[in-house]
Amino acid sequence: MNKPHKLTLPLLALSSGLLLSSVALSADDKKAEAVPAATPTAVKAAPAAPAAPQAAFTIPDPVAVVNGKAISKAAFEQYAQQLRGKAKVDSPDASKSLVDQLVMEELLVQQANKQKLEDDPQIKQQLEMIQRSLLASTVVRRMLSENAPSEDAIKKEYETAVAAMKGKEYKASHILVDSEDKAKEVIAELKKGGKFAELAKAKSSDSSAANGGDLGWFTPSMMVPPFAQAVAKMEKGKYSEEPVQTPFGWHVILLEDVRDAKPPTLDELRPQIAQMLQSRMVNDYLEKLRAGAKIEIKEIQVSATEPAKAEPAKAEPAKAEKK
Repeated sequence: MNKPHKLTLPLLALSSGLLLSSVALSADDKKAEAVPAATPTAVKAAPAAPAAPQAAFTIPDPVAVVNGKAISKAAFEQYAQQLRGKAKVDSPDASKSLVDQLVMEELLVQQANKQKLEDDPQIKQQLEMIQRSLLASTVVRRMLSENAPSEDAIKKEYETAVAAMKGKEYKASHILVDSEDKAKEVIAELKKGGKFAELAKAKSSDSSAANGGDLGWFTPSMMVPPFAQAVAKMEKGKYSEEPVQTPFGWHVILLEDVRDAKPPTLDELRPQIAQMLQSRMVNDYLEKLRAGAKIEIKEIQVSATEPAKAEPAKAEPAKAEKK
């Protein structure tokens, strides 16, 4: 005889995800406890024994019958597919937990049918919205699956992106102070032979001061325009002999090195390019549908509402004066 189950969460979709996650985690914890910690000076290990074959398990059809209503194997597999990637559903224990959640869901659905919730106007409206969203997203998904971006299109877009990325990268350090006079004092100390890194540690208010003002490698687009423009005009190995003002304060800059910007590889940009091409494809598809449709959009009427007038206060009758 089956033990009664406790519904720990009112939302079944959430409870199923949490339950499956806990099953997976507990299984992993047990495996971790069974493995002894390796010693730092272990002797030569013996050849590992071949892994035992995993036991295959078969999903029955139906997976359960609730008050005479069967829950099909297809329903189980669809539910498992929705959870794949969020929780483990590829073991007997996880599958049993999933079936348990489907049983609880079926019990709730049967209860909803007894209450005739399908006749509730709000429920009907919500179901219609879900249906519309599902149908619309399915059309887009199928269109994309039938028109995946070609390799030539991806390479062409990559070449265009790389061409736009051509430029320089700069390695620089800076000393940030809060006035032009202080920046000029720093420049004067540098001209006397002062060490840039030491002055940065002593005088700079920027977080880079601890590293001698080192900013590492950057592209002009990563910096505010006045800073980037000043660096682009400098000679490698030189410091700025005039203070550079930005919204952050006054800078004295040391340009340490310059190199050609190295764009990311095609494989690094491939996911972003494919996603961009797909977005463009969806927009083109929607524009095509819109162009071939007869659309009449009704104007939304807006009327100003006057504030309600306050009713005049009623005068209270004068009280008779006591003598």
